Amino acid sequence: MDLVPPIASIIMGFIMGYLGQRARMCFVGGMRDYYLVKDTYLIKGLIAFIVCALAGFFLFQFASAAVKTFPWFLDGGAVFAKKWKATGVTATPSPLLPVPGDPITWSPKAWAHILLAVLGGFGLGFFCCIAGGCPFRQHIMAAEGSKSAIVYLVGFALGAVIFHKFIAPLVKAILA
Repeated sequence: MDLVPPIASIIMGFIMGYLGQRARMCFVGGMRDYYLVKDTYLIKGLIAFIVCALAGFFLFQFASAAVKTFPWFLDGGAVFAKKWKATGVTATPSPLLPVPGDPITWSPKAWAHILLAVLGGFGLGFFCCIAGGCPFRQHIMAAEGSKSAIVYLVGFALGAVIFHKFIAPLVKAILA
């Protein structure tokens, strides 16, 4: 068994957690501060995070063959189409938005991708505003011992379970 990915993930998690805690990083807070008082401290962190993620992606593309299939939109979903044929699925992925995951990959309907992305974005934004920070910040605050952040993360996990148990089958039935 190859232990490099889990060990690298743990190390990167500690590094990101330490840096996020020291910089009081919060992506939602960065947008809030910039919009309300034009404070650019946290928004610079958001931009740096995006730039570093892109740089890391391109760096790791050269290191691993598995990463080369990641941007599924670059090859028109061919990676998933091959996996679908192997499992007996006859649907054709959307060349525009072949996002993996249940239930949307089973349908080529682009409106479903857009609808779920918009609803998810509004839902996450709404609960981030109520909680006072993004999930990244909530993880950091939970590690610091904040009880409200721990409750937020429990709700975050329960929301994922509820989505996959109840909402995803409903969307799948609507798309069928």
